[in-house]
Amino acid sequence: MKKSVIGILLIALLAFSGTAYAQNTYFGKDNFGATIYLTTDYVSRGVSFSDKMPAIQGTVDYFNDLGIFAGIWASSWHSGEPSNDLELGYYLGYGDNIGNLAFSVSANYYDYPGADDDEAEWNYWEFVGTLSYTFADMFLSPTLGVGYTYSPEFSGDDGVLNYYNASLDLVLPWNLGLGLEGGYYDREGGFYTGGGRGLGGKSGVTYYHWRAGLSTTLVGFGLDLSYHNTNEREYFDGMGGDKYVFTLSRSF
Repeated sequence: MKKSVIGILLIALLAFSGTAYAQNTYFGKDNFGATIYLTTDYVSRGVSFSDKMPAIQGTVDYFNDLGIFAGIWASSWHSGEPSNDLELGYYLGYGDNIGNLAFSVSANYYDYPGADDDEAEWNYWEFVGTLSYTFADMFLSPTLGVGYTYSPEFSGDDGVLNYYNASLDLVLPWNLGLGLEGGYYDREGGFYTGGGRGLGGKSGVTYYHWRAGLSTTLVGFGLDLSYHNTNEREYFDGMGGDKYVFTLSRSF
């Protein structure tokens, strides 16, 4: 694993531990959280970002009773390009519940230190909206969710990104959860996938992906086993093919 990733996660956790002692309405112990993940493959929207290799990840989060949330994300990854294989994410948003209906909006900025070259910018913005409804009184308490993500200039100066996803989560017996998700990814194309360098010899990349996973908690740890796939295995050089991913997590 990259030492830089581990260092950032440790610094973030120390900062979280110190800040948690503040005792007021918006900066008390209950306003902060942190989670570390160990995963066998960093999969994003059906595609492996770690060359089907394990990754270490983590978040430090802030949230308050007004519905405001913010956080920092860090992950190891493998790009195949000149970089230190570190992904950082910064996010700020608002979310709330109206009965069983939950919604959120957020602005996310992704940073890849050392990955930029002389021709293209890897860092980019995404703006995300989600909506979900839980049928709490029904069998298995199903939660239906939808989301939309927009990026005005995707990583690598590759044009506009529109991403749509839908999910179904079920509460199973024996402390198990079943999660199903599908998504549609549409990248316009620019520096990297413009001029016929995209999918099917055209500009840009458009594909579907899907996921099915079982999750549970055991002695304070989260466990998740998920199956991922897309309809574009060949274009992604196998990184978009079927894969089983196991993730171990611990929240603080």
